[in-house]
Amino acid sequence: MAQTSLISMRSVGRRWHVRGFSLAEIVVVIAVIGIMAGIGIVVMTGVMSGTSFQTAERNLNYLNGAVVAFNQANWELVLATDPSANDEQAIFNSLRHRDVANPSPGSPYLPATTVYVASSSLADYRAVWNGRMFQLAAPRSNGVGINLLRMSGAAPQAFITNTPVQRQTN
Repeated sequence: MAQTSLISMRSVGRRWHVRGFSLAEIVVVIAVIGIMAGIGIVVMTGVMSGTSFQTAERNLNYLNGAVVAFNQANWELVLATDPSANDEQAIFNSLRHRDVANPSPGSPYLPATTVYVASSSLADYRAVWNGRMFQLAAPRSNGVGINLLRMSGAAPQAFITNTPVQRQTN
């Protein structure tokens, strides 16, 4: 007798005995797999959002470390926050600045693979300049800043050779 994938038949005496899975067993197995998949999706979503926060926090600390290094080697980067201006990009370019003729120690403070990606999306983690350092703008908060999840890993670009943010004199 031909054998199918789920049902096999064998002859015992004069009767045929059908062996295999019943419809109820198959439905139960599919339901259990569906429940496990649903739980797995919920757990994986939590893991992914947790790693996004950790990546954003690490990149924010990286930016602020570059600000501290610039401040120690040059002058303190102070730029008043102005919602209409692009102060984050000015600071970012200052951290990527390298004076070819007279380089300051440790410059540039951000590598050439670091890319400025502005974002105002309420779904992104952003670095917002507060006048002296970058601070984290979590998702669902307003403001324009550097997208912390897209600022690294791009192809190398040329260093910024124009003038960085000037020293503030009081």
